[in-house]
Amino acid sequence: MSILFLRVGIDRGCGGSLSPRFEDGTFEYVPIPEFSEIAEGRGVTYADLPARCGVSLTSYVRSHRYTHYDPEFETYTYGEPSEPKRSQLLRLKPDDYLVFYAGFQGPGIAPGTCFVIGYFCVNQIHPAPTDSAWPPASLVHLHRNAHFRRKNPEKTLVVVEGDPSGSRLLTLTRPFSDGGQRVLPEIAQIVGFHGSVMRAVGRWVPAAHEERTVGWLLS
Repeated sequence: MSILFLRVGIDRGCGGSLSPRFEDGTFEYVPIPEFSEIAEGRGVTYADLPARCGVSLTSYVRSHRYTHYDPEFETYTYGEPSEPKRSQLLRLKPDDYLVFYAGFQGPGIAPGTCFVIGYFCVNQIHPAPTDSAWPPASLVHLHRNAHFRRKNPEKTLVVVEGDPSGSRLLTLTRPFSDGGQRVLPEIAQIVGFHGSVMRAVGRWVPAAHEERTVGWLLS
C-alpha cells in the first residue's frame, strides 16, 4: 500500500481566497478557478456547485466564472497533466490512498491553516488515450472530471479513479498544518513526514507509517 497527500482547493495564490471552515469543524470545499478554455456546454461555475448548507459556492466566492472542480467527489476522480504530480499519480495502484488537504480561513484558525478534507481509495489509474476524440469515449465514466471538460486534449493527462465504497469527502476537517503551512508535530508522528505542505508536489507516507496513517484517516 502507498499513500500520497496532495494539496487542492482555492487559496490566496490560486483564486485569491480560502475555503471556509466553521466553528464546529465543518467546512466547504471550494475548488480553484478554471484557467483553460472549456468545451461548449461542459463548464461548471461556482453557482452550479451546491454548498453543504443549501446555497451555492458563490456565497463564499463572489464569482460566476468556471471552476476547476478537481478532485470531484461525485464520481471520485482527480486529474493531473503536469509534472511532478503526474508521475506521482502514475505510481499509485489499486487500494492505495490519495489524500487531499486544503488551506482554510475561519474562526479560531490562522488564515492558510491546512486541514485534510477527504481521500480516495484508488480503484484505477487512467492515462488519457492519445489516439481518440476528446473527451475519450473509452473513459466516459470519468467525464465529470474538470480536465475532460476542457476544449483541448491534454495528452499527458492522468486521471485517478477512486473506489466509491472507500472514498469520501469528510464531514469534519482533520488538522494537518499550522498557519505557516508546516505539518503539525503530532500529525508528523502519524504520517511520517514534516515541513512545508505547499501546493507544488505531493508528499508520500513512508512505509513504516502507512498503517498508522490509514487508521487515522478512517477513525
